Amino acid sequence: MKSTIKLSLVSLLLISGIAPATYAQTKKAAPKKAAPAATKAGAKETGFTKMKSGVEYKIVKHGTGKKKPAVSDHIEMYIHVHVADSILFYSRKMYGMKPVPYQIVAPKKADPSEGFMQMVEGDSAVIRIPVDSVKKAGYQVMPWMKDGQKIEYNVVMVSVKSDAEEKKASEEKSAAQKGIDDKMLQDYFKKNNIKATKTATGLYYSVAKEGEGEQIKAGQTISVNYKGQLINGTVFDSNMDSTFHHMEPFTLEIGKGRVIKGWDEGLLLFKKGSKGTLYIPSGLAYGAQDRSTIPANSILIFDVEITDVKTAEQLKKEADEKVSKQKLNEDRDLKEYFAKNNIHATKTESGMYYSITKEGTGDNAKPGQKVSMSYLGKLLNGHVFDKNVDSNFVASHPFTFTLGQHQVISGWDEGVQLLKKGTRATFYLPSYLAYGERGSGAIPPNSILIFDVELTNIEQ
Repeated sequence: MKSTIKLSLVSLLLISGIAPATYAQTKKAAPKKAAPAATKAGAKETGFTKMKSGVEYKIVKHGTGKKKPAVSDHIEMYIHVHVADSILFYSRKMYGMKPVPYQIVAPKKADPSEGFMQMVEGDSAVIRIPVDSVKKAGYQVMPWMKDGQKIEYNVVMVSVKSDAEEKKASEEKSAAQKGIDDKMLQDYFKKNNIKATKTATGLYYSVAKEGEGEQIKAGQTISVNYKGQLINGTVFDSNMDSTFHHMEPFTLEIGKGRVIKGWDEGLLLFKKGSKGTLYIPSGLAYGAQDRSTIPANSILIFDVEITDVKTAEQLKKEADEKVSKQKLNEDRDLKEYFAKNNIHATKTESGMYYSITKEGTGDNAKPGQKVSMSYLGKLLNGHVFDKNVDSNFVASHPFTFTLGQHQVISGWDEGVQLLKKGTRATFYLPSYLAYGERGSGAIPPNSILIFDVELTNIEQ
């Protein structure tokens, strides 16, 4: 079974113990040492060719291939990456003795692809990149890697194909697998006395219970109960079995490529309330991908029940009604809070409330201006979730941002425009002007937020 893991430049760098700055992690220990590698960085060896980029390579065994890989070509290789005796990556062990596929991209600085592009099928090579060259290229290396060391790639080139050749080979394999899958399904139906209907794509389905209304259409949002199993009966997922720890209906927008092709096609064959079974050939499922509980080239069988179907218009109407109800409830809660605590606050058109405890001087803050704030944030129950004048919280003092640029929650963008330099005030923000349904950290979903604020500076 061929591995389908595709390496990218970033993944090559990561397995080499180096990464772009955006992938930098906290300090890691050096990997465990293993048996001595075939070639050690720092040894006095000859025969290496040094490229302008600093990448060095040496062909240690010549193959019979004629073509060197170019940009966009597909290669398969065995690869062993190490620094001295410390192994960073060993494909024969980590990928079960299968070669690793990789598509050549335009080489960047300190990129082993330059070395790959000097090889032909059957070649064995050593590619070396100095650690200091990697650092100069802007990548972050493991903390234990030192200048003067070299990251070494021992590579065996298994195959080289152009993009067109790779696509043709993939199509041929897919066509062959399609025939294999169909034969397996026919045998399965005969053995189990199943009558199923075949579609033009090779999908089979059967309906156990007719639903009501119209057939599902692409773009509609549906809710599904399902059980998925392999053709040998092994159940790999279900939202009707507590063993899999997700018992709620699965909701998706159908026909948008957000699920496997067999679902996007097959679920359109049902109506609300329908129960049935989809028999999905591997080409309409996960293909040659090996997905842990789903082996490569697996036929998948799904028992499904369509529990709900909604149009985009229905969803929008429901969402609008939900927001409207939430607004009314939160406004009621705020008015009760004001009455209980004898607070006089002014309501704006958006639904936020505010009160001024100390007037500032000058003009109100305007969109585009840089403002600095001191603040304390709390929930309606009095729980303080953030404060930038308290070392127990990580917020900086003062808190500075550009007004009206969506750098803060909308209640702040609106409320700060009501203030002048030196003003102290309190904002009472409904959840839809704060973090809404998603919440944030210590802030639960649909939380009204109260902020005591002071506008300490306005930069013109």
